Amino acid sequence: MELLPIRLDLEQMRQNLLRQREPERVFFFEHAIADNVKDQLAQRFNVDERISGSPGGREWKWRREIELQRALGFELFRVWLPGADFKIAGVAGTSFEEEHVGPLQSWADLEKYPWPDPGRIDFSQLEYYDRRLPSDMGVYHVVTLWETVRRLIGFESFCYKLYEEPQFIDEVVQRVASFQMAFVQALCHFRCVFAVYASDDYGYKSSTLMAPQIIVDRFLTRHKALGDLTHRHSKLLFFHSCGKVDPLMDYLIDEVQIDAKHSFEDVIVPVTEAKKRWGKRVSLLGGLDVDFIARSDEQAIRQRVRETLEACQVGGGYCLGLGNWVTAYIPVDNYLAMLDEGRRFGMGS
Repeated sequence: MELLPIRLDLEQMRQNLLRQREPERVFFFEHAIADNVKDQLAQRFNVDERISGSPGGREWKWRREIELQRALGFELFRVWLPGADFKIAGVAGTSFEEEHVGPLQSWADLEKYPWPDPGRIDFSQLEYYDRRLPSDMGVYHVVTLWETVRRLIGFESFCYKLYEEPQFIDEVVQRVASFQMAFVQALCHFRCVFAVYASDDYGYKSSTLMAPQIIVDRFLTRHKALGDLTHRHSKLLFFHSCGKVDPLMDYLIDEVQIDAKHSFEDVIVPVTEAKKRWGKRVSLLGGLDVDFIARSDEQAIRQRVRETLEACQVGGGYCLGLGNWVTAYIPVDNYLAMLDEGRRFGMGS
């Protein structure tokens, strides 16, 4: 499928996300794209043939990302820097995440745990993009608080300790938040960084994971500090959370002052409904249900894109994309149909 040509415009995208104007065309945003889907898309657009240098090298991969995102028509894309992760392993020594308990179960564990050092994060990719990324493109990096704490302690163990050892919970949260504050401070000094992307899943399909006030007191107050820091450097703050987080939205919008909210699912709050509820106060990212895009035919996908844009494009503050991320099982032709219909809507056809 050959997509209609598109001209990238990062400044107009910023104005759209700040709801300063209704955009002249549709802008796009994705939480992430699975590697196998990226490879298929790169093949469709002959991306690798346009890149000089030794295939597979670090800078070759960074250049490939630029070329692929431009081919898709995206001003923004995600980076993930080495050293910005917390090592999470189960208490039995497994490398995968365990639901019940994590590596931190006692005060002694806090001292044994290899806490990451913000000074050891490898910023080479951002240094490269500061030199080589075109001025009409930008990047964002994910920052997590609750998700990291949950993996470090384990959700079940967290729930018990919240009442049995609240000081322990506070200490873990503070250590994670301190690392992320230092990390965001460093991110904000790079020209290529357009936004900080706070990403914490706080909801089930029918409610928040825990009482909303606990989430506010333990985590969203820290998100507010991250947001204040981000905005002082004239960067945007995006926020991702799966699940039903309606009780948190006023705090996220009014106190954390997020610029845009991501993750929508038809069975929770469709993005068209979210536009009615919050669209005048915060921008919305994505929203096309992942299951729908994976299972539907091209005609149904194009119709859903048009209906979504007719509801969400008005007044600005919307970027087209999936409700979560471009998963490995989504047919590439389905995804390209979504992108193409978005471009056609923007071109007025």
